[in-house]
Amino acid sequence: MNISTSTVASRRRRARSALQEDEENAAELKLGPEFQLEQIDNYGNETKLVALNVSEARILIRAALQERMAMVQKLGGQDLGLATENPDDETLARMATAPGANEVLRKTLDYLSTFARFKDAETCTAVEALLKSSENSVLHPFEAAQLGSLACEDIDEAVTLIPSLNEKKDEVDLQRILDELNRLEANYS
Repeated sequence: MNISTSTVASRRRRARSALQEDEENAAELKLGPEFQLEQIDNYGNETKLVALNVSEARILIRAALQERMAMVQKLGGQDLGLATENPDDETLARMATAPGANEVLRKTLDYLSTFARFKDAETCTAVEALLKSSENSVLHPFEAAQLGSLACEDIDEAVTLIPSLNEKKDEVDLQRILDELNRLEANYS
C-alpha cells in the first residue's frame, strides 16, 4: 500500500506542535519514570532515587577500577605495576586502555576526569551534604546532581540551565548555594 509523503509530513508537524507546548513550560520538571523519587530495585524492594553528579560518578568508577586492579593482580599472582594506594588518572587510564579493555570505559574515564568539578571524596561529601540539607530538601535529586555538576556562576545561569529551580528556590538561597559550591570547588579541587 502506498502512503503519500504529505500524509507522513503532516503527522510529524502535529507531533512537533505538541512537543512545543511541553518545551514552553520548562519550569516544570518533567522526567521519565526512571527519575521517580521511589524506585523498585532488582529484588522488588522500594528504594529512594539516587542521582550522581559528575564528580561522584568519577569517584565511583575510580573505586571500581581500583578494586578490579587489585583483583586482577591477586588472581594473576604478579605485580603489574598498576596497584598503588591511590592510583592517579594516568594509571587508571593505562588499565582502561590495556588489551581487552572496554573503549567506552576509557572514554567515560576521560570525560569524567575532564569535567568533574570536585576531585576528592571529602569535597563530594560536603557538596552532597549542602545539596541534601533540610533547607534544600525541596530539590529533586536530579536538580541537586545538576547543581553539583554544572559550574554555574550566578542565578541567571543556573535557572537557564535548570529552569525548574525558579519555582523551588528564591534568589537569595540559590545564590548562597552557588557561592558555596564555587567556594568548595576553589578550595579543594
